[in-house]
Amino acid sequence: MSNAAEFPGGGADTTDAASADVNETPTAAVEVASPPRRGLGRGFEVLIGGAGTPELAHLPIEQIHANPRQPRRRFEHEATAGLADSIRSQGVLQPVVVRPRLEGGYELIAGERRWRASREAGLATLPCVIREADDRDTLLLGLVENVAREDLSVIEEARGYALLMDEFELSLGEVSERVGRSKPAISNKTRLLELPDDVLAMVERGELSEGHARAVLAVPDQAERRKLARKIISQGLSVRAAERAARWSGAKTKPRTKSAVDPVLAAKIRDGLKRLTGLEARVAPGKVELQWNDEADLENLAEALARLGL
Repeated sequence: MSNAAEFPGGGADTTDAASADVNETPTAAVEVASPPRRGLGRGFEVLIGGAGTPELAHLPIEQIHANPRQPRRRFEHEATAGLADSIRSQGVLQPVVVRPRLEGGYELIAGERRWRASREAGLATLPCVIREADDRDTLLLGLVENVAREDLSVIEEARGYALLMDEFELSLGEVSERVGRSKPAISNKTRLLELPDDVLAMVERGELSEGHARAVLAVPDQAERRKLARKIISQGLSVRAAERAARWSGAKTKPRTKSAVDPVLAAKIRDGLKRLTGLEARVAPGKVELQWNDEADLENLAEALARLGL
């Protein structure tokens, strides 16, 4: 969105009470602000975990830290500078969402661009909603906000989904339900992570569209994928032309004997084996491994196989 000083559910509110004293010098105690007069929008209610208007706290901006798991990696300086100008004239019209850190201070859950722009604008305090959230919920909430605002690149979005399924072991269905995306949409995006890193970088820089990336992904060989990506850029191929080139390249290339592991499919396999056997599983190209610690684990595995008639 071009102006993050707007509410998800409506236009900007220049009389918002949340921004009234945002430039005051911070004190030792946290200053609690009056609730804003207008609703914060459906997207914000998702982030704060319930309906109704939340109570806001004005926190010293130096006590707020970026989230290292923030799905969004690229922040355009021009857009941030424009938002900083808006904040200087109107204040921060929508608070950020933070969680307390064990080592002190607060970590951003949502609103990093507003935080960056507020620092650039020279603000001393920032209106915040404070909530308790673990690492998984923090990643989920960051994805919810950025997906709703369409702030993420397709690769940033895909990496967020893959992290939820791989590191936090959420199923595809759970991710779909929590972020409000269909399962096919999530699966299609995470498959793009099979592309070589240099091709992923082309997508993130905007040199290749998501449609172009899907065409490149149809080629089974990584070296051929790189060649096709460079050809698309150098010749300015349309998505349809790229798809034709991918079919031609694929016809010349023998399929790999061991394909890259689809992270969505791998998560489903791990979940299923965990429910069936009680054992942790590792899915790698060409193999699936079950990890056991003692004879009791093996007995549980034997019983699970017996239930299947094996």
